[in-house]
Amino acid sequence: MKSCPKCNRTFPDEGQKFCTFDGGLLIAPQNFDPNATIRATSMDLNAAAERPTSRDLPDPNATIIENYPATVALPRNTGPTTGPTETSPNTSDIAKPPAAPPPTPPSPPVTAAPPPPPPPTPTTVEVPAMQPEPVVQAPSAPSTPLPPPVAQKKSKVPLIIAGVLVFLLLSGGALAAVFFFVVKPKLDEMAAEQNRGRPAEISTPTPTSSVETPSPAPTVEDTFVPPSGTVQFENSNATLDGKLAEHYFDFSFYYPESWTRDRKSGVAGATNFVKVDRMLPPDFTQENFAVGWYTSTGTFVGDMPSYPQRVMEFSNSLAKIIPEYRKVSEGPTKVNSMDAYEFRWEGLSKGTERGDLNLWGRVIFLPTGNEGDTAGATLSMLCTSLAGELSSVEDVGERGESPVILESFRFGKKK
Repeated sequence: MKSCPKCNRTFPDEGQKFCTFDGGLLIAPQNFDPNATIRATSMDLNAAAERPTSRDLPDPNATIIENYPATVALPRNTGPTTGPTETSPNTSDIAKPPAAPPPTPPSPPVTAAPPPPPPPTPTTVEVPAMQPEPVVQAPSAPSTPLPPPVAQKKSKVPLIIAGVLVFLLLSGGALAAVFFFVVKPKLDEMAAEQNRGRPAEISTPTPTSSVETPSPAPTVEDTFVPPSGTVQFENSNATLDGKLAEHYFDFSFYYPESWTRDRKSGVAGATNFVKVDRMLPPDFTQENFAVGWYTSTGTFVGDMPSYPQRVMEFSNSLAKIIPEYRKVSEGPTKVNSMDAYEFRWEGLSKGTERGDLNLWGRVIFLPTGNEGDTAGATLSMLCTSLAGELSSVEDVGERGESPVILESFRFGKKK
């Protein structure tokens, strides 16, 4: 059994030469014979801890890579071995200094002895450094030549965009041609059919040469064959007063005998010379016709500048009494062969005993045609949807039973 003189650890392996903990040279214990002659040298007299070792000990606190090659296994930090059997490992710090060796017993008297042999030369054990294995490089394969560069294909996007633009332009041109040469003529034709017989839209026309010369007014002597079932009305100032008496003029017309004459017109305090009605019992109006007056110069050309203002005033008055009133059109017209100016309107009366009724109206400003006359006739017509022959404002005075009144209307008195 050998022991380490530095850390006092013992090792049972007789072939082990160095301490696995501090690298010290192991020594075998010697049986002391007190009677034997002791040969000692100066080295033997020194403490075992002070004897030189074969190599410097590594610093246990240094990094392992700095003191040992990568292939050298370092000893583990275990406890000292105290006997042939392993005991619990010593967990003491390996940096702890070794305990002092026990004192050497006093030497017996030294007798003369032959000179000692020279001290043995310390044996130095060198740990061969591990040589790294040579790295064998695989022979590099011959480089493959790069393929020739492929010519990049030109993008087709600009051509596609140009084609789409050309297509859109051609399509737009084709659609425009179809509209102007096919659709628009048909729309104009349909509009012409709808406007046929309809008075001109709201406007203030300028008199032309055709109206600068007044059209001749029909006289009462003109031949008019009244249809059967009609009654003639002739205006009279016998019972008139106020404005009606002041602006009185002679006129006459025929109306259906089934119509009734309003007894509140043509008398003192009335606002109209006459008013006749076509009624459904008890008092639902289908059609009516009334004649009033307006201040005139006697001719259409002389009255033309004042017509728009008169239309606005009359229309505002109707808007106050007609539910959902709306003016539809305004412009020149004719009554028989006489020049006149008119406007048309419509409204809606809801919740009557006959349900919701459509209202259509027409107002005509008709001068006498005699320059110097101070009064002209205001012809007012009203129709409702209760008259089955009427369906719109264009039918007023054109359909139903009222056309006979306009056709027979004459200024003057038959002598």
